[in-house]
Amino acid sequence: MKILKTAACFSIVASIAALVASSALAQEARPWLCRDKPVFSYDRSMEYQATASPGRQWRIFFMQYSPDAAHDGFNIVNSREISSHGDPVSGNLTAGRYFAVALYRQGGHWICPDYTHDDRDPKLGEVSNLCYGEDGPPCLVKLRVTGEHTPSPPAP
Repeated sequence: MKILKTAACFSIVASIAALVASSALAQEARPWLCRDKPVFSYDRSMEYQATASPGRQWRIFFMQYSPDAAHDGFNIVNSREISSHGDPVSGNLTAGRYFAVALYRQGGHWICPDYTHDDRDPKLGEVSNLCYGEDGPPCLVKLRVTGEHTPSPPAP
């Protein structure tokens, strides 16, 4: 009888552990699975600024290709939550080649956007000027990457 109670307790604990583990995995962002990742590169350090339209939770990921990386050949080298209040998030990237993708949260899952567009203007010193949308325009997330210490253009 004691063996049956122990087995029942073990079974319950194992079921709860499996349920918790599957819930945690469902909420893990996997940006390396997004296809058609925008690529940009620069031979010096870069600055980036990302903004999101209010209403949805977004996270930006910067990845570099490496043949020995665990995630389909990609290493996540930087990741930031983008404020849903329209406040910009900024940071620096070292020189190199990057793949950038913004994922949004829907329910308990992170979703790859269907729309990405690069509208860079080399005259303004932009390395990349990316736009992300759920299914198409409008741009819900904007990512602007410039060479470090490049002056920003005047606000319109």
